Amino acid sequence: MNLVGKCPPSPDALAAAADRGFDSVELYLQPSDLDSVEATAETVERSPVTALSVHTLHARPDDPEPFQRSDALADRLDAYLVVHSQYAQHTHTEQLDGYGFTAPYGYENNPGMSVHSLQNLVLGRGHNLVLDTAHLYMAEPAYLDALSGLLREYGDRIQVVHFADSTSVEDGLAFGDGDIPLEWSADVLDAHFDGAVVLEVMPDDQADARRRVLEWLG
Repeated sequence: MNLVGKCPPSPDALAAAADRGFDSVELYLQPSDLDSVEATAETVERSPVTALSVHTLHARPDDPEPFQRSDALADRLDAYLVVHSQYAQHTHTEQLDGYGFTAPYGYENNPGMSVHSLQNLVLGRGHNLVLDTAHLYMAEPAYLDALSGLLREYGDRIQVVHFADSTSVEDGLAFGDGDIPLEWSADVLDAHFDGAVVLEVMPDDQADARRRVLEWLG
């Protein structure tokens, strides 16, 4: 698997990601980053890392411009677009799909969204999935079975996985600060997934997360 960092598209943050050992990152955007898609793209292109994926702004689903500008940045950087917003549910996927994304893209599962719901609202409608393991843990008591089942059944529709620790009510935690069986999760990913694994923890925790995964996988 390809271990990927996550950071905003600023020169210092991109350089710090390289110092942590990453060759590529997922970009976390603020509205100002999309004031000029060209300028932000040029900043990333001058940096020591590449953008593997771009996370959309957390915008309301009835406002197309933030999603379309996020898509324009992903397209310019030949990156994958992670379509996700705290304001959007998976019932909005058809509306969001109508915005005409040009970059390859997938919909990230929301916290607490069950496999049954993902099958009906995302995968069953022909969409690709960005699989967030912490969000899945919050939804499924049999989390490891759910993780391996999704990867086995829909592996060709999952190109990006988000990996972090979580409790049943709080996600995005540093490795060891939650309840997810992380080493077993890494084993499942290693066995059933060969795409990009974004270590979706705070920047200062990413080097430790990367070290742990590499140790677990030997």
